[in-house]
Amino acid sequence: MALLEVKELRTWFEGEAGTVRAVDGVSFSVGEGEVVGLVGGSGCGKTVTALSVLGLVPQPPGRIQAGSSIRLGDLELVGASPRELRAVRGRRVGMIFQEPMSSLNPVYTVGEQIGESLRLHRGVGRREARRLCVGLLEEVGIPEPERRRRQYPHELSGGMQQRVMIAMALAAEPELLIADEPTTALDVTTQAQILALLARLRESRGMALLLITHDLAVVAETCHRVLVMHRGRIVEADSVEAVFHRPRHPHTRSLLDSLSPLKGETGQGEADLEGGTGDGTPVGSDGSGS
Repeated sequence: MALLEVKELRTWFEGEAGTVRAVDGVSFSVGEGEVVGLVGGSGCGKTVTALSVLGLVPQPPGRIQAGSSIRLGDLELVGASPRELRAVRGRRVGMIFQEPMSSLNPVYTVGEQIGESLRLHRGVGRREARRLCVGLLEEVGIPEPERRRRQYPHELSGGMQQRVMIAMALAAEPELLIADEPTTALDVTTQAQILALLARLRESRGMALLLITHDLAVVAETCHRVLVMHRGRIVEADSVEAVFHRPRHPHTRSLLDSLSPLKGETGQGEADLEGGTGDGTPVGSDGSGS
């Protein structure tokens, strides 16, 4: 059953140079408990797609065009009221943003920031929020959680900051977690730890995961299905095995051809998806995954 279903999503931006079609007719779904990877190079529209789902595209200059549909269960998010969207963000859909240091507020402690999410979405008091915060920090693998709760973001390593972001995203026990480049700027060892943590949390909580990345190695290790994005469109959508071993779109093949260390050694090294070819035309799938 589809938890999230996106159909013909078009998110455009108006500027002095004209209209930028950042997302231009994207369709896909994420099932309950499923892990879907959305991969592509910088500027292909991955993050804008995620922001569109949560209604976080700045308007102006951005605008979700008429005819677009984003359904979370029975709720249509395109055109939803601000109150409805606030009820979805965090509570039903959590998001891990890029660059935790720029996403965490430097003037509040880790505990204050996680506690705010707990009080807002779960309606608990301050004492209960502190207890739950310590439990979340422990769950995401942060040592000495009671002490870390009282620290500020700048006192933590990059890996710990990312774990705090994951704890915040999980605070309201969402049905779907969107992770936007969760391993950016982390060393290889820490990347592996964060990915293993996400996999364990998804399994233990039974939530769905939309993993946005430029790294094909991450997709190979983590996901059930892959969506390849190029120039604002999904050009290929299939299982991990099919995309890696039987790619159909020229853009997908060019990406894999540039990543020869991955062939036969899935999960080895980083796969950077910059460049490649392709005309943006989907091959063999409408991208819905259904």
